[in-house]
Amino acid sequence: MSFDYKLAKEIYGVPWSCDAVSFSSLSSILRNLQNGVALDIPEVKLNSISLLEVSNETRIIRNTWNLNNTDSFEGIGVINLNGPITKNGGASSYGTKDLSKQMLQMSRDSRVKGFIIMTDSGGGSSAAVTLMQDAINEVKQAKPVYSVIEKGGMAGSAAYGIISASTGIYSEDGMNIVGSAGTMIQFSGKPNGTVDQDGEKHITLYATKSTAKNKDFEEAIENDNYKLIISNLLDPVNENFLQSILSNRPILKGSNYDNGHTVFSKDAVGTFIDGIASFDDVVSMILTGSNTESNSNNSNPNSNKMTKSELKNTHPELYSEILAEGVSNEQERVASWMVFQEADPTAVAAGIASGNEIKQSESYGFMVAMANKGRVADLVADNAKPVNTPESQTEEVDENSPSNEAAKAMDFKLKAN
Repeated sequence: MSFDYKLAKEIYGVPWSCDAVSFSSLSSILRNLQNGVALDIPEVKLNSISLLEVSNETRIIRNTWNLNNTDSFEGIGVINLNGPITKNGGASSYGTKDLSKQMLQMSRDSRVKGFIIMTDSGGGSSAAVTLMQDAINEVKQAKPVYSVIEKGGMAGSAAYGIISASTGIYSEDGMNIVGSAGTMIQFSGKPNGTVDQDGEKHITLYATKSTAKNKDFEEAIENDNYKLIISNLLDPVNENFLQSILSNRPILKGSNYDNGHTVFSKDAVGTFIDGIASFDDVVSMILTGSNTESNSNNSNPNSNKMTKSELKNTHPELYSEILAEGVSNEQERVASWMVFQEADPTAVAAGIASGNEIKQSESYGFMVAMANKGRVADLVADNAKPVNTPESQTEEVDENSPSNEAAKAMDFKLKAN
């Protein structure tokens, strides 16, 4: 009956990171165990690991991921995170202790190109999360580890905490549920000295020096004082859990991910997940080394390049500074064109619309045009009109005359263009 003990211990003995629906189901399982109801043991344990062999056809080998052979193939490790998250596991599911060990061993085989964590779990034991997070973070240094929330599934609390370490997180359907990042505990007990309906008295005694032993729980049971358990147990465990998620996905900062709410996948792109994609899509990403596809908005914080949204969420002050600098530069660019508005309005408008900086040659051309317009205006303002005579036509040209300067300027303009 070791399974009964392990399951009871992890359900009632430690804080759980689990959504309410899943916790209710797990509590029902424990009550059934207490009442002697037999459990159905599945042929394939929940939270199992298998190998996807890629050849002329694609198939999942579910009975074993045994790699003790010389076969030549490209494989993808598939982790089915589809049961209650526990550290040690039991008769119906593997624990993260087993999963992390198998994953690390499997990653050392060169034929395994990456991993996909197929997820449909509402969470589980908070003590079980770190083992898998550490394994994923180690493996992804050399090989990609993607997570896919399967259609009709969810990634809640401890399950999300695990997949937060992934290279990328995708959901097969926009209505899948993700989130519930929080910590809870449920327990029961009899106040000391009470007598039940059968006349049985419940007595709890402690050694003289054991003044602090179980104090928080005793306060809750005896005096309905729950503050000690919340402040001394739940809050520290919860903060550690939330920090591990934020460390894996800094893009979640400022998204209220830490208040325990859940959200549909379609509304979680860019925060909890990186996009909507099928299992086959993610297989292709691993084999091609690409994680860009039409339906995704990949905001993967583990990539080498930081997206605009990542920068805005993780470094808001720097984002504002860069934005202000960009606005200032654009204002300066437009102003440098507008100086020559009178010279050639059409050319200036085209230059602004092009998005380009004004070139030095363009500036010189505009200045020559403005100078020529000034010369013409001066000549028109003269009262006496010039008279051409044979003498004046044969007269030596004055190098400093206004007309010759205009000719030089026009020639310079043509050369500049």
